[in-house]
Order: sequence, then structure tokens, then C-alpha cells
Amino acid sequence: MSRTALPLWLLGFVIVLMTMNLNGFLLFDHDEGAFSEATRGMFERGDFITTYLNDRIRFDKPILIYWLQAASVAAFGTDVWVFRLPSALAGILWVLAIFAFTRKVTDQQTAIAAALMAATAAGINAITHVATADGLLNMILATTMLAMYLYSQAPSRGLLIGIYVLMALGTLTKGPVAVAIPFMAGGLFYLSSGYRQEFLRAIFYIPGWIIFLLIAAPWYIAAYQIHGQEFIDGFFMKHNVNRFNNAMEGHDGGLLFYPMVLPFVLAPFGGLLLRILPSIKTTLTGGDHLNRFLWIWFLVVLVLFSLASTKLPHYILYGVTPLVILMARYRNWLQSRLLAALFPLILFGLMVAFPLLIPIVEARLTNPIEIATAQRAAEYFNNDFVILAALGTIAALALIFWKRFSPWFGLVMAGVVQSVLLWFLFIPTFSETQQRPVWDAAMFAKELGEPVVTQSIDMPSFNVYLDTWTERRRLEPGEVGFAREDRVKRIEHPFDVLYQSGPIMIIRHSGGQPESEATE
Repeated sequence: MSRTALPLWLLGFVIVLMTMNLNGFLLFDHDEGAFSEATRGMFERGDFITTYLNDRIRFDKPILIYWLQAASVAAFGTDVWVFRLPSALAGILWVLAIFAFTRKVTDQQTAIAAALMAATAAGINAITHVATADGLLNMILATTMLAMYLYSQAPSRGLLIGIYVLMALGTLTKGPVAVAIPFMAGGLFYLSSGYRQEFLRAIFYIPGWIIFLLIAAPWYIAAYQIHGQEFIDGFFMKHNVNRFNNAMEGHDGGLLFYPMVLPFVLAPFGGLLLRILPSIKTTLTGGDHLNRFLWIWFLVVLVLFSLASTKLPHYILYGVTPLVILMARYRNWLQSRLLAALFPLILFGLMVAFPLLIPIVEARLTNPIEIATAQRAAEYFNNDFVILAALGTIAALALIFWKRFSPWFGLVMAGVVQSVLLWFLFIPTFSETQQRPVWDAAMFAKELGEPVVTQSIDMPSFNVYLDTWTERRRLEPGEVGFAREDRVKRIEHPFDVLYQSGPIMIIRHSGGQPESEATE
């Protein structure tokens, strides 16, 4: 085997980390439930152009992730892991792209270190475990940017066409952001590094734009022809322009939001992240083009999304790929094991103390679904959970302080422990507290064998488990509804409760029905 080839053990390591316990927890509402139900509903309606939730059009995201999830469903069915499979595969490709790029521009050992860090970093590992568009988008954005750097060093028609293909696929995944970030970050690097002619030649490459339009435009044109201005207002205005200008769904934060969350998105590598900060000076001096490119890429993402009104932790993932490569490149700058252990100790400590935090969190909640989840959490996050989390913490710290490992590799091994705890302990436990009543309600409704109307609740995973779409409207006499306790109190007609777990209910409209039939 070539000394520069991908080691089989590394490929196996990445696959295991990115698919770890993929079927071990239920779908989380609202994002996973919404994406999965929209995909499942495409088969039910026979419509693979427009996505729906219940009987309402969903304009949140473009079509590519739904097509990939649909292909997965067609091949494997509707188990929860099937909806997550495209994200997991995207995560594997993302890490392999980091490896291939880093090997090409640095060396084999740095490339291996970069792949190990990417596979074990909490944010990267997490986003590829969920059935949303973000894992796919991050893989596409990362490979677009990496290809842009390679093009700056050795321009070729093949690379340039590849960049346009990737931007088109990104546009089919999440919209204009797939072009905006490469244009801003790549353009700033090219113009500040003396590559003005290469940049102008690249952005005015007509065959590239033709390929881009041939890939990205047909779905947008079809969606506009079907829905007209409603599509423009729903997708472009609400979910792109307004998301930047206004804090949607309460997801706001200050300018320091992303610097605060970044060490935990890259956990357990927070200490190493702090140590590589001095390398940013090469961005100003221009002595190292690779460093300049990586830091410009990250800083553009940081500034852009810090200025945006809507802030979600996973948005900063668009800029973590360059940090992973920088951390791998300067991994030996981390010599202090105390600094290495600082952020893992905080993260693992929060996991151990999580049962104690539940009453504090519950006191701040107002949503009955969230309150009920917090109340159930006290049952699931018990002494056994604390013991296992504590043992994981001890193991992770032991690996960091084991002198046979360099500090950076100790963090990689701690990242493996972190992943095991997340995907076999914390996430499944949290999933049970939030999603088990929804699953049980769906199983109860399926046993009834009657049509169900969604009544005053928005948890689309119910439809996935029930394996049918549910109309959102008022119940008619005798009909069965999926409902929420605090909202059905406002319903004027009488109803019988057929199933209830916390605020999650299956009810029957009893008005106009004989008592015996209404309560059967």
C-alpha cells in the first residue's frame, strides 16, 4: 500500500464513529421529525417536487436531502436510521475530504490527525447523526472550499468544474448560502493573496455557470411554476432573508455567542483550539498561504453568522473544517495536559451533573411539552446514568493524562469516549424522555386502525411512526385526534381521552355519538 493512501484502519474508525448507534434513539422533533415526515410523505403523495408536513407545504429547505433520504427509504424502509443514513454518509465523505486535502497540502501524519479530530469532534459527529440537511451541506461546503484552495495553487478546468458542481449541489441542499460563503471567503483569500486574475477567470467561467444552472435550476423552476409567489415568499424571503435579518423561533444571541459555543462544538479539542490562535498572525503577514486561507474561511463564517439575527450552534460548523486542519497542523503546540483536560472536564462534568440541572431548567420552562419532558427526565437520568457518566469521565481524563499518549492524541481518545457516552447513554436517554410518549401514542393510534386528525399539536415524528399523514383541522364528531392537553382545554366540543402520557393525548370527538361508541 502507498504510504500516502488512506489507511484501512482509519476508514473503519471514521465509519464506526459516524454511524455509531444510528438506530438507537427515536427521531427528535421538530427538525428530524419534520425532515423525515416530509420525505415519507413524498411516497404517500407520489410528489417528489414539493414537500409537505401534514397537509401544509414545507418551504424550509430545497430538495436534495429529501431525494437522498427518499433513496434511502426506497432501499431500506422507514426505520429511524434510514432517514439518518444520508447524513452519516455525508459525514464520512466530509472527513475523508479533510484527510485527502490535508495529505495533499501537508503530509500523511497531519492528514491522519485531521481525520481523527474531525471524526471525534462533538459538533461534526453530532450533525452527521441527525436526519437534517446540515450534515450534507457541511460536507458540500467544505469540499467546495478545499477545492477552491487547490485551484488557487494549481488551476485546472477539472477543479473549476468540480467547484461549480459542488456549489450547485449545495444550492439544492440549503439555498444561496452554498454560493455566498465560497464567494465571500474564497474571494477574500484570492484577492488578498495576489490571485486576482485567477479569481476573475473563475467567477466568469461561463461553462461553469451553465453546469451550475443545469444542476440547480430545474427544481427551483419547477417549484416556482407549481407555487408561484408563495414559493418565493416562503423559501427565499422567510427562510433565507428573514432568517438573517430577524431572530426566528427565538434563536437569538449576542456577538459572543459563537466564540462561547465553539470550544464545545469542537469538544474535546477546546484546549488545542486555544493553542492554535497565534497562527492567525500568518493571515496578516501573508507568510503562509494555507494558514491565510484557513483563517479567512473561518473568520468569514464567524463574522457573517455573528451578525445574523438567527443564531443556532450548528451554523458555526460551516467554519470548523479549517480549524480542524489548523489543529492537526499545530497539534504539537499543545503540551499542557491541564489545558487539554479543561474543556473535556467541563463537558463531562455537565453530563455527570445533568440530573441536578433538570429542576433548574424545568423552573424556566413554559411549554407544557418541555415541562413534561423535564419531569420525565428525572426518572430516566437516574443514579445509573450518573455512575456511567462518571466512569466515562474518569476514563477520558485518564487517557488525556496518560503519558504514553501525546496530549493531542489523548484528546482524540477522549473524543472516542465522548462519542460512546453521547450515542449510547446521553442521547438515547434524552430521546426517551422527549419522544417515547409520541411513539407510544402513534402505536396506540395504529392499533385503533382509524384515520387520525392532528389537533392542536406540532410533532411530525408522530406521522413517521404512524406511517401516514394526518390532516390539521378541527375534529368532527366521532373522529380521532392527536392532541396536546393544554390546548384541547380550549376545544368547545366534548371529547373522550383514549390515550395520554403527560400532555400527549389521543382523543375522540364525542359530540353526536352514542356514549358507548364514543368511549369504546
